[in-house]
Amino acid sequence: MLKFNLKKSAQHKLLFHFQGQVELQGICAVFGDSGAGKTSFFRVLAGLDNTFCGSLECLGKTWQDNATFIKTEKRHIGMVFQEPRLFPHLDALGNLKLAMKKTVNSLYTIAELAALLDFEPLLNKKTQQLSGGQKQRIAIARAILTGPDLLLMDEPMSSLDQHSRELLLPFIKKLSERIPIIYITHSMQEVFYLSQKMILINQGEIESIGCPQSLFLNLDLSLAKHNHSGLIVNVQAVHWDDEFSVLHGLIDQQTILVAMEKPLSLEDISIKIESKDVILATQKLEFSSLQNCLRVRVEQIEHLPTSSVLLTLNTGNQKILAKITIKSLYELKLTVNQNIFAYIKAMSISAFDS
Repeated sequence: MLKFNLKKSAQHKLLFHFQGQVELQGICAVFGDSGAGKTSFFRVLAGLDNTFCGSLECLGKTWQDNATFIKTEKRHIGMVFQEPRLFPHLDALGNLKLAMKKTVNSLYTIAELAALLDFEPLLNKKTQQLSGGQKQRIAIARAILTGPDLLLMDEPMSSLDQHSRELLLPFIKKLSERIPIIYITHSMQEVFYLSQKMILINQGEIESIGCPQSLFLNLDLSLAKHNHSGLIVNVQAVHWDDEFSVLHGLIDQQTILVAMEKPLSLEDISIKIESKDVILATQKLEFSSLQNCLRVRVEQIEHLPTSSVLLTLNTGNQKILAKITIKSLYELKLTVNQNIFAYIKAMSISAFDS
């Protein structure tokens, strides 16, 4: 269990207030806009910022209270930052061997991690000879080799190449079965692929804690009103169209076309549908370039601070969001429980493996 109630003020102004608790099992994503306070939360968990007051307990141990402050090196954590932070005077193997000196309880050997993360040919190379993705793979291996009780990761995929992302995301998901992970990200795809629980940070505070889908569907939270008013939807794969490079799939037994790179195998996927790119109609449109049309039921209508509204639409067993103007709402005469058609722009759809 991770329990925390931490505050930081300056000139009598409260800058941050992180309060809550979460079970440390698997991956807990920490999500929020840039500047929301995610990295500050990371730093106080890691013991890198002692300017916060309050209490912090992790895995049954008190890391901070009015009389206690456990330093970073005594917290038995592994840390991965946005930048790899390898020691430049050592080669890749030297960086990894240095980590091994700190523990006798590592889950993996250097050789095992080199094979799993595809950096065997890089072990004798200086860090200056490595790409950003190669450095980050080695940095993640280094954190694991310290034998941590908890792994803290601060947007580790933010600037990686596709090959490194494809290697690391499944590996991190599998790793979380053995080491609990706090994973900070601004990517919805990473949240839904990796985690079953999420801490939402907004304007320096913990706004909510829960399962990602529930938080993204909660129209009372900042997610729905600002930059993240889209939802992840599961698509059942049917067949691949080689001529047009599209996947034919089903959302609750309704056909959808997903433009994407050819998959290695025909598997179900998840897609993100942005609310701003969902077009609503009370009857089917003719002679339109919009090819994805879903029959939906209006489940909820919420007026936003701007001259727009956010509609929650039920596709059967799943939900999508649509953001339209108040003028459109009145002209279409939309009401809760009304059955309508939702057209989705192809460019709105972002696909990733489930």
